[in-house]
Amino acid sequence: MIQTNRWSNLLIASLLVLSVVACGKSRQVKISGEAVERSKTAAKLPADIEKLWKNRQNEADLRQALVLLEKFANENPQYTDVKVMLCTGNYLMGDGHLWLKLTGEDSDAAVKEESVKFYDAAVNWCEAGLAMNPAFRKKLTEGVEPEKALDTLTVDDIDSLYWRYASLGKWSRLVGFTTLLANRSKFSAMVNRVKELEKQLPSKEYFYSATLRYEATSNALSPTGDKKLGAKLFEEAIKKHPNYFAVRVLYSESLLKGDETKFQNQLNFVLKGNPKSLPEIEPEQIVEQRKAKKLLDEL
Repeated sequence: MIQTNRWSNLLIASLLVLSVVACGKSRQVKISGEAVERSKTAAKLPADIEKLWKNRQNEADLRQALVLLEKFANENPQYTDVKVMLCTGNYLMGDGHLWLKLTGEDSDAAVKEESVKFYDAAVNWCEAGLAMNPAFRKKLTEGVEPEKALDTLTVDDIDSLYWRYASLGKWSRLVGFTTLLANRSKFSAMVNRVKELEKQLPSKEYFYSATLRYEATSNALSPTGDKKLGAKLFEEAIKKHPNYFAVRVLYSESLLKGDETKFQNQLNFVLKGNPKSLPEIEPEQIVEQRKAKKLLDEL
């Protein structure tokens, strides 16, 4: 096996930046020009990082975890799971901890600016995870846009692919409406590939019906979306995973503000729920409870 420090030096020395062109604000895809073999086992993280990560419902712990995880990932680039942790951790900073600081006042500008940076970092780390796939990485080094190389991805890439979509969506929405519109086809392409890949999973679905939530949210938030269909799909997602708090919070925020009874019922369910019911995402569940409380307090 190649030594870790040699991998790190190769990764830094061979960084290749490819422009992603969009009608709105563009961003860059950063990939390694040197192939790094993906580890077949998950990373064994140092105890201090593990402890901070397990407490990621606390903003200070998550911020420190991200700093240490990034250092670990640069020194040990063979671990796709660490790249995915960095993607989901940066996403949680924007969608959770920073979202909770929004007030509707002018002070939100600074919070949104910081959120954009965290979402961008999330996308970058997911792209680094996707670049562990040799066929995908090869196409990107040849100048092919990521969305036109999705057919090379396998079920091993599904985490990086889905969270790239989720993070790019949040980044685009904050950057501006033209950027959001410019990237809509990218969102669809990524989610459609996730739909194809999730059929290979034992559960036949990815991350608590993630693609079903995409369809629900797309209909709920798009100016041309079918709001009734969006509500139906949200209800279906809730029925499949009643203790997954994020779908109830998203449903309430995007569609139920005009129906006070349903709005309160969904959010009160979250507040009264047990975040330990889904132990693998307990920290995220706790953050969703805080989001539910914020939405109720603002009613």
